[in-house]
Amino acid sequence: MNEQLAQAQQRTESAFGSARQAQEQASKQQEQAASAQQDLHEKQQAYQEAQAQAHTASQEARQAQQRAQQLAQQARQEAQQAQQEAQQAQRQQSETLAQQNQQARQQTEQLRQQSQQPVAVAPAPQAQEGTEQQIVGEVLSANDDELLLSSQGEPQLRLQLSPQTQVTVDGRQASAGDIQEGSQVRASYRTDAQSGEPQAVRIEATSQVQPTAPAAPESGQSTPGSQQPTQ
Repeated sequence: MNEQLAQAQQRTESAFGSARQAQEQASKQQEQAASAQQDLHEKQQAYQEAQAQAHTASQEARQAQQRAQQLAQQARQEAQQAQQEAQQAQRQQSETLAQQNQQARQQTEQLRQQSQQPVAVAPAPQAQEGTEQQIVGEVLSANDDELLLSSQGEPQLRLQLSPQTQVTVDGRQASAGDIQEGSQVRASYRTDAQSGEPQAVRIEATSQVQPTAPAAPESGQSTPGSQQPTQ
């Protein structure tokens, strides 16, 4: 009887020991589970914080990209506007220059026409027929048939010459072909009753050297007047 009781008691103590061990092991596992739960919670918080930071950084990146695009668009618009203004200024400058060139060509053409196409006779046609008139001016051109004069900016005067016209150059008898362009001339003339053209009576020329005015003489000729015009 006592032996059975002792065995039962021993089994009871063994069971309590196993229970204590199981309890201790359960406590350790519970602590490990709590620690793992805590670690998981911390990691979840860190992940959420990292995710929030990534979201914020992504928003800032999008905003920065939008600002960059806006600035780039503004810069392109300003560049286009500046280019348009530059092109407009260049067109205006070209148009102004073209107008100036056109005016200069017109003035040059007018001067050329004035020099090549003399204006109608000056005072001579207004004089009475047969009345001798006098004019002092500069020779524009001269040959044995006619003499073209300009007097102090007045309209040009074309005098018709004939074999009876008396011509002197520097006080010496000469021909109209001996008169150089640019020479100063005192001329007496009458208006022809039939043609109405001024006919030279006397030509008194004073030679004046002007390198750019007279035409270059041909080889072997001493004066421009020595070459006679073709009849």
